[in-house]
Parts: sequence; structure tokens; C-alpha cells
Amino acid sequence: MQNLALRHIKRIVCEQESGSKLRSVLIVVFLCLIVIGKIGAQTTLQGEQRQDANALKFSVQSQLVEIYLTVTKGNRLVPNLKAADFRLTEDGLPVSIDRLDNRDVPLQIVLLFDTSESIRDSLKTIQDSAVAFVESLNPEDRVTLVFFNSEIRSYTQTTNDREPILREIRNARARGMTKLYDALLFGMKCLEGKVGRKAIVCFTDGQDTSGTSSRVAVLNAAARFGYPIYTIGAGAGLELASLKIILREFAEINSGKAFFIQNIRKLREAFLEVAAELRSAYVLNYYTRVPLDGQWHDLSISTLDPVCSVHARKGFFAKSNTEDR
Repeated sequence: MQNLALRHIKRIVCEQESGSKLRSVLIVVFLCLIVIGKIGAQTTLQGEQRQDANALKFSVQSQLVEIYLTVTKGNRLVPNLKAADFRLTEDGLPVSIDRLDNRDVPLQIVLLFDTSESIRDSLKTIQDSAVAFVESLNPEDRVTLVFFNSEIRSYTQTTNDREPILREIRNARARGMTKLYDALLFGMKCLEGKVGRKAIVCFTDGQDTSGTSSRVAVLNAAARFGYPIYTIGAGAGLELASLKIILREFAEINSGKAFFIQNIRKLREAFLEVAAELRSAYVLNYYTRVPLDGQWHDLSISTLDPVCSVHARKGFFAKSNTEDR
């Protein structure tokens, strides 16, 4: 009888142990399913993230192109046009205009001021003309003043207070040689990344005599940056035809304008004419879908009014893949 009881007890214990093992197996299976589910979810999420990353990579292929332009009807500047008044083609194909900045958008001006020794006798007239130019701008416009001779010094206006800039102009002193090309390249870098209608205004009385850069380097940089350059040449340097050729090249590459002032007393008029044109200028913005090939792409801009003439650069260099790395 006792043996029978012991066998019964052993059978119960074995059944309990088997049940425990079964429960353990079930728990392990359940945990495995959870882990597999998480791995699957992570794989799906990673796949979605890769798709999103690819979509983002594709979207940033678009490049913002900014085109500075002026519009004239005869000899008169035409302000207050809207984006719908323009037609734009890129490599011969119509392109949608994203935005048109007009006189409501502040200017970002780099004023390059030649302070080499050769301007000493005319310095006061040049200072007065530059002061009149700065004072003629709107309060929201910003000026970066760049003096260049054998050195380059810059002063940036960050508020509506222009007095520090005007003070520097009035205190300028003539000495040294002329780093014209270096100053132009420096001016382009000053405008990079700034928001607004950007332009360079450069006064000089002579050719480059001290810089480390070349005329070709300036032309190449201007073509890539796209900023208009207004050149004002004055003084004895204009007796050299080569100076006129150089200043005209710099101005025409992005539809700026070159002024040659034989009589230094008319310098103020030239500065004020530049200011008037800048106030009436537009910047046309659109997103190109051309490949990142670093190549030149043609642009053509016109207005709905056939009587109007548009003055703008004729194309742009696309970014290259190496620029985004």
C-alpha cells in the first residue's frame, strides 16, 4: 500500500515537472516571437528611414538660382513689376519663377573704396561722393565698406546706424598701392550667405599694382557668384585704355554697369546714379533641376511688355558634386 502511494506521488511530481518544462518552452517561444517582431519592426523602420534619406538626398539636388536684373523702357528704369510679368527659360526650356525680390527687399552692398596713394589729391571729393552714396540708401539697406590699397580693411554695418561707416569714409587716408583684384574677390566672399539684393560697387583710379590674384580669377569668381558689379573709374588711370576694358569686363559679366569719370567733380553724380539703379533692381529666384555637373547653363529673361529691356546675366554655373561633399 505504501509502495502504491509512493508511485502515485512520483507520477504527480513528473507531471508537474513536465508541465513546468512545457510552460518554460512556451515562455521561450513567446519571447522569441517578441524579439523577431522587434527586429522586423526595426528593419521596416530602417528601410523607411533609408527611403526618407534618399528622398531628402534627391530633394536637395535642387539648387536655388538668384538672378539680379534691372528693367528699362528706353532710358527709364521700370520698378514695381511682379513675378508674373516675367518669362524665364533655362537651356531653352520654360522655368517657373519661385520669387521676385523688388525694392521692398533690402540691399546688401559691398562698397570697394580705392585708397591708394594716387588718389591723394582727389581724396576729399571721393569721400564726399561715397558719403552721398551711402546716405542715399534706404535705412534697412546694409553696407560693407572695404578699403583697399596695399592692404584690405573692411567695416560692416549691422544696424540702421550708418554713422560708423560714414566716419570711416571721412577718416580714410591715401597711401600704398592697389589690390584691385584681391579686393573684388574679398567683396564677393563678403556677400556670400547674406540675405537681400546683393551687389558690389567699386571705385578705383587705377589698375591692380599689388595684388596676388588675377583678372581671370575675378571674372571666373564673378560668373560663379553672380553678383552684379558696378565699377566707377576716375582719374589719370583712365588714360590707359586697358583700365577701361578691365572695369567694363567686370561690370558686364553680371549686367552691372561701368562708369568712367574724367572730371572728378562729376563723381558724385555717378555714385547717385548707381544708387538709383540699385533701388530699382530685382532679384529673380528659382530652383533649377539641372544636374550637379558644374557646367554652364543658359538663361533668358523677358517681360510681357515687348518694349521693356531686361538686363541680367546670360546663365549660371551649376554646382558640382564635389561642392556638396
